Amino acid sequence: MLNYSNSQGRYRHKLIIMLAVMWILVYLQRTNIGVLLVDQRFLEEMGLVGQAARQGMLMTVFLLVYSLSNMLSVPISNRLGPRRALLLGVIIGALSMLAGGWVASFAALILVRVILGLAHGIYHPNISLLVKNWTPPQERGTANAVVGVGGCLALIVALPLYTWINWGIGWEYSFFIPGLLGLLALIPLGFSWISDQPSDNPYISTQEAQYIVSQNEDSNTPRDESAVDSPGVRELLKNTSFWLLAVIYTAFLCSWWGLMTWMPQYLVHARNFDISGMAGYISLAYAVAAAGILIGGRLVDRVQLRSVIGIAALCGVTLTTLGIALVPSPLGAVVFMTLAIGINEFVYPTVWAIMQTSLPSHLLVTGSGIVSGVGNLLSAISPFILGWLIQVSGSYTGGLLFLVAMAALGAVCCVLLYHQEASAH
Repeated sequence: MLNYSNSQGRYRHKLIIMLAVMWILVYLQRTNIGVLLVDQRFLEEMGLVGQAARQGMLMTVFLLVYSLSNMLSVPISNRLGPRRALLLGVIIGALSMLAGGWVASFAALILVRVILGLAHGIYHPNISLLVKNWTPPQERGTANAVVGVGGCLALIVALPLYTWINWGIGWEYSFFIPGLLGLLALIPLGFSWISDQPSDNPYISTQEAQYIVSQNEDSNTPRDESAVDSPGVRELLKNTSFWLLAVIYTAFLCSWWGLMTWMPQYLVHARNFDISGMAGYISLAYAVAAAGILIGGRLVDRVQLRSVIGIAALCGVTLTTLGIALVPSPLGAVVFMTLAIGINEFVYPTVWAIMQTSLPSHLLVTGSGIVSGVGNLLSAISPFILGWLIQVSGSYTGGLLFLVAMAALGAVCCVLLYHQEASAH
């Protein structure tokens, strides 16, 4: 999976796999709500029967707080360093999930989702910094893909897992079990199997640590703890390439959330699939997404100008999303939907590999937090926009055309980024 040539050891590959497993455990904590909303006992006890708006708040509140936490937690992350910041996130997230199994009111449940969103917002910027610190530039596409695929695998596991938990032992355990599983992430962090830098790690060979540091020219630069207030951050916020990456990531997330939110209903209502058939195709889409992110990561490591992968991927997403709306065959719509979701995942390792290469270590948590926060905040609105367009137009075509426009905007930004990359070379 990862490049072993001239590696002087393989500990960094084990660390990336540990981060991927951690991401699976974390992602499972946020995915229990979908199954809970079809659990009649849960709905009755929380006073949510027939309350669609309040049901929707359970996800919306999490996404909004999560998006803001990506940005607002940056000073804490810069102060603690990535390992201790992740420890904090793991503990808070696990405790909030354990508390979720004891709640007796909707207001308390909302508070649990707020705390979970705060905890989860810590992860992405710090994982991004660890990927930069621990992998040479030519391996970062694959490393980001291996970590990111954890989210896809968590989604594949979540539906059968939470269905079994809710109907087998009770909805409370859909909080208790992922909360306890999340505490497993304390093991690699607590024993320093995962550390801030290769030089901090007692388990890596000296040869491999020296190899990584030699490949990452700025990784051993001392961190400026006041960097969040420094002119460097102001220059970052004025950087056109940085904001192009933010728009590209937003376009990627809009397609992800938009397709995953509305495609089940689209397949049943517009394409006349039965529910069991729909569920099978959605599971297939998650599996293709996992394959897509891994293939995209490998491709990113094989090209000099990484924005080329973004251009090809987002143009592909534009055409395949358009195909969902235009193809007359229901099975053809499934094929285009699966392709759109899979190709869209190529964008994830592209964005993070470019950012990790272009930003110095002391600004990466800040930059990653802003891009992830802005992208998630804006894309959280996309399912609502799709729903409004479907309602106004009376057809799913209007909503799909919105996703086509967002993917096209992302492709245009990739072209602009390509020209900047090419001029820099």
